[in-house]
Amino acid sequence: MDAGRNPTKTFMDFEQSLCTTNIKHKKSWKRANCPQYGIVTIMQGGRLGNQMWEYASVWALARRTGLEPYVPRCIRLKLDQVFESLTVPTFEEISHCPVELSRFVKSLDSWNYTNQSIILPRYSIQPELVITWVQDIVQEFSIKKKLLDKSQQILHLASKNRTNRVFVGVHVRRTDYIGYLMRKHAASPANATFFRAAMRYFELKYADVVFVFVSDDPLWCKRKFAKKRNVYITSKNHRNSPALDLAILASCNHSIFDYGTFGEWGAILAGGETIYFNLTHHSSEKLGHLLHNWHTL
Repeated sequence: MDAGRNPTKTFMDFEQSLCTTNIKHKKSWKRANCPQYGIVTIMQGGRLGNQMWEYASVWALARRTGLEPYVPRCIRLKLDQVFESLTVPTFEEISHCPVELSRFVKSLDSWNYTNQSIILPRYSIQPELVITWVQDIVQEFSIKKKLLDKSQQILHLASKNRTNRVFVGVHVRRTDYIGYLMRKHAASPANATFFRAAMRYFELKYADVVFVFVSDDPLWCKRKFAKKRNVYITSKNHRNSPALDLAILASCNHSIFDYGTFGEWGAILAGGETIYFNLTHHSSEKLGHLLHNWHTL
């Protein structure tokens, strides 16, 4: 639904127009004061990696402009399952407040004064803004302890009881993304040669390294890499939840990934050196220019 074409009376109605899924209206017992000036918010789109970028874009744009940030509950409900204490509120506490859609613009470039609000389109990615405060957004996305504990158990299995091993998280995105690459970028997917070259880079740099694979196609990973003694494929018997996969990637020292928002966030949260597939006009290319520890081969 296009929020800009559906005049609404309150933020409660407006919030639903931002979501691709239905949200239950519930009466809030805590009513905040209505915003005096503009707000910044976003429309929901995509899965966990996309929604992390959507949340982070609102968070960073609010810092940049001084506007009050709000995310729809359909985004927060997803993220609250993964992260401890997110600070950007939902519309729940201002659901009773009137909203003037005529004062909304769709980008920072179109924003002129503090009485204007910004509503970002779904799938928005604002790397230049977010990476300005990269350490702060890593803190904002603090993963729940139960997920981190489980990820540590998996890394312990991967280490084969050897201490001081360097963990490199490897995210391999295939399945639905292969068709998207052809349509959007006229590109072929990253092949095993890319991953082997990236792995070789870390093998030459560290004496004892283990590669922890997370993928939507674990059978492909098994066929291509399982013979290597320093490879551990986390989901070869059953698929993990996206939340656990993210916790595993974030718990590693360094990162290799091909493309996609999920792999980007796994690498950002891990914070170490990152090797990514060279894909022109992709958000990972922008991140590679902004983060000194990211590079292609």
